[in-house]
Formats: sequence, C-alpha cells, structure tokens
Amino acid sequence: MTRERIHLRREQETMLMTLYLHARDAGSANPILDDTYAGRLLERIDYDFARLDRLRGNQPLIVGRAKAVDEQVSSFLATHPDAVVLHLGCGLDSRVLRIDPAPSVTWFDVDQEPVIELRRKLVHHRDGVTMVGTSVTDERWWADIPRGRATLVVGEGLLMYLTPEGVATLVDAALAHPAPTIGMVFDTVAPWVRRVSGWQPNFRRADTRFLSTTHDLDTAVHHHSGVELTAEQSMVTLARRASTGTLAAIIRTVDATTPGHRAMVLRTYQIRQTSSSPRD
Repeated sequence: MTRERIHLRREQETMLMTLYLHARDAGSANPILDDTYAGRLLERIDYDFARLDRLRGNQPLIVGRAKAVDEQVSSFLATHPDAVVLHLGCGLDSRVLRIDPAPSVTWFDVDQEPVIELRRKLVHHRDGVTMVGTSVTDERWWADIPRGRATLVVGEGLLMYLTPEGVATLVDAALAHPAPTIGMVFDTVAPWVRRVSGWQPNFRRADTRFLSTTHDLDTAVHHHSGVELTAEQSMVTLARRASTGTLAAIIRTVDATTPGHRAMVLRTYQIRQTSSSPRD
C-alpha cells in the first residue's frame, strides 16, 4: 500500500493530532468515539505519529468533543432530514461516515486547499458530499451553498485558530445565509488557554497557537438578533467522564474550578430567520 507523504504547515498539521487520538481511542478496550476509520487513514499516511504520543493525555478531551459534536449534528438532522451540513475545518475527520446521513442531506467538507487535496486522495468519494478547498473566512464560497434549506454550520477545533476578525467574518457569513433555520456548533477556548497554547511542544513544532477565544465568539454572535444559544457543554467535564484512574482524578481537579471548567466549551446556536442583521 502506497503511503501519502504529508506536506502541511502550521495549523494544518494539527489535524494529524486529532486523527491520531481518534485512532488510539478506537484501538482501546473501551472506546468513547470508536472512530474505526481513523486507524485506516493512519496506515495510509507517511508520518512519524510516534512523535504525537505525548498528546495521549488529551485523548479523552478530543474524542469526547468529537462525540458531543456528532450528537449535535445527529440531533439537527433528526429534526431537519433534508438539511445542508457545512463541516468547516474538516481535516481528515470521518464525521460524515460516522453519522452516515440520509441521501436527502447535502454535506460539504470545507478546509484549506492542501488539506482538501490530501482528503481527496485518502477519503473515498461518497454521494451527497462535496469537498471545498478554501479558507473558511473567504465569503465567496458561500455562493455555491444551497439556499432555502435548513443549514448546520459545524466547526470543531477551528475557531481558536482564527483571528477574532476571522471569527466575526465566519459568523456573519453563516447568519446571512438564506435559510429558514441556521444552526451553528463551535467549540472555543478561554482567554487563559489561548495564552498558554504556545507552550505546547507539538504546537511549537508546528509553529502554531490559538488566536481567538469564547469571548470573540460572544462578540461576533451578539451583533446579530434572534440567535439563541441552545446548549453549552464543558469539554473538560466531558473529558472527565471519559477518563479513568489518575488522569480522571487530575481532570476532576481542573473541572472543579471555574477557569478549568470553562477552559473549553462547546456551543450550539440556532436562528429561525432567513437572514440576520449585519455587524455594525
């Protein structure tokens, strides 16, 4: 089997960290996400994944987050079986395969062109799925998204790599899209997490760090009327529930403090309008 050599830069390389942890979880005795597709992809990539082993302590957080996002997507599709789903910053994530949406769902996997190029090589084509290689903050690609249908915008592990201005641009574009119902699912980090992100060794090696926070998402959303925050989950709490032993005890201590509990949150929004007011 021919392996694909990786040529990614900065935040693009972080998708391999997520893929690696998904595969570790699937291979464990009691998987949380059980993403069986992740291990198959690892076998097709020419990359030293052993260098990511120091991230194994983040595994409950990453797979717990993915499972929570999957649940939000499945819930939206149960109510809107002919929806449009925009999976932004998709990387090599197998979400569309895990959820296996009905043929009535139109799905878009969106990421930067080098990532989508790799995804096209590694992920088999599936009917109803379109891959789009572009920046998520480039508003031009929205012109190709179907209008007049319930639309769900999903960004897992995405917003923190955008500038505050980029977060605002993305939210503006999503809420301006002509659709009877618009849902948004984003995870974000606290300001203190953004500050310390540059200390993480794998982030330093990839020359990347977090750029925006939950506050920036709040600011972007508050410029629009009619947007309802329907759910907020602490990713630290989810990680605690997915952990055992010493790691669980450590995460429990972090989760017991307000800054720790809110270090990373998953937000779900919904607006039932054809459009929303633009930012000032």
